Amino acid sequence: MTDIKILDGNEENLFAITASANYINQALEEAREVDKQLKILQNYDNGILLAATTMSKEDFTTTLLNSKPVFIRHISSFHAIGEINENMTTDEIAAMIMKHNSIIEKNVKVAVQIRKVRGEYYFNPIDLKGKIDELLLEMGSEPEIKEPDYIISVLLDGAKCYIGMSHGMLNVSTWSGGMIHYKKDEVDISRAKYKLLEAISVFKLDLSNVHTALDLGAAPGGWTSVLLEKEIAVTAVDILPMDVRLNKYQNYTNIKGNITELDLPEESFDLLTADISSNPKSTATMINKASRFLKNNGYAIVTVKLMGDKVRRGIKEVKEIYQEVFSIEEVKQLFHNKDEITLLLKKQS
Repeated sequence: MTDIKILDGNEENLFAITASANYINQALEEAREVDKQLKILQNYDNGILLAATTMSKEDFTTTLLNSKPVFIRHISSFHAIGEINENMTTDEIAAMIMKHNSIIEKNVKVAVQIRKVRGEYYFNPIDLKGKIDELLLEMGSEPEIKEPDYIISVLLDGAKCYIGMSHGMLNVSTWSGGMIHYKKDEVDISRAKYKLLEAISVFKLDLSNVHTALDLGAAPGGWTSVLLEKEIAVTAVDILPMDVRLNKYQNYTNIKGNITELDLPEESFDLLTADISSNPKSTATMINKASRFLKNNGYAIVTVKLMGDKVRRGIKEVKEIYQEVFSIEEVKQLFHNKDEITLLLKKQS
């Protein structure tokens, strides 16, 4: 068995921080607002930073979670570093990893998240995960992906194997790297649908009391299709054509026209959605005007395009516009967002 270095209280606490590779600098700013002395030990150029905090793991994690970071999608803490070599079998590597995760209780759900950042390996990380899952089953726990109680984190960096375990809620996202995956279907109207599905999941939005929705800038209908599949009556508005397959839904209404010229009953919708590719400030002003169609305390889910070099300042300015009408409940750059973020808003009564 290879040697393991245990990271004790006298050493810097190591974390992997994950964000979109295009916005890793914004994620780093968020982390350094928590710990101004945070050190970056490695930038892997794929949206992953290996960082050392001068704070305790608990203080850093708790403070970061309470700050509700926009760009940080996932973190994982490490308590040990092992070394792997080509003479080791996947069974031996799995045993090495689990040697320091033996405190797992029985009947709990555990996700094994293995991420490769550098190096070529003689084994498939998926096979290694399978070996660890087998050991978990022997211990009486249940391998899980979506909603684990605990997460075993493994970062493969050449010959180094960073090992950690934490409660699922302490990783920002329970999905590996914050990358929520959905089963793709060739008949999908638009891949944009996954942005809305992820927003509903990440924001933990309960749609059980949502019966009517107004989808602005809806074409070709990705977001509309998600809402219709949830048996919500949708009025979709766009000057561009909607996908004809939506016509099969009886609770679907299409208004082909300009959003600014809408003539609808005020406060008649439970939910407002908008995924619009235009200037974020003008979009915010337009959504604020359209909020008259939304019931008081109703939610709005909108995307904000990220423009210019001063991204976080731009977000602040757009939020100030929305706050004229809405309270801002959540702000996140989701895995399915590209050069944009998603906001969950609540209309103020």
